[in-house]
Amino acid sequence: MNPIVEKYMMLVEKISNTTKTYKSFGTDVNIYRSEIHIIQLIGDRRGVYISEISRLVGVTKGTVSQIVRRLENKGLVEKRTDESNNTRQIATLTEKGMTAYQAHVEYHQHKHKEMENFLASLSAENKTILEGFLDKAYDMIEDHL
Repeated sequence: MNPIVEKYMMLVEKISNTTKTYKSFGTDVNIYRSEIHIIQLIGDRRGVYISEISRLVGVTKGTVSQIVRRLENKGLVEKRTDESNNTRQIATLTEKGMTAYQAHVEYHQHKHKEMENFLASLSAENKTILEGFLDKAYDMIEDHL
């Protein structure tokens, strides 16, 4: 196998295996990858509806409700009924949830800065090659889903 393709496949495996890992993000609870990304959405869109989270993430409302319930049990999220529409549930972050949200934002800012610095060091030709590779890699992942 081509060493670049092999490294790419190892990266895909590493990413897919991270779904079982967790971090505390400055809190006293374990927060899984799927949970921190729901926290990120709630933090980015204050007063977001459960149904909107479902639509944005691309999973069922039931799945989002289960994750939000776990986050409620961990003291990270509060859920309440929308006063103007009894059928809608609004999710908001607690103080502990805001701590996790901020830690996650800072983590990504740091990691994105590292990647930006790396990309800035590349020539225009190498950036084009890299972008082409990522397009092919994306198509390969799509074919395997």
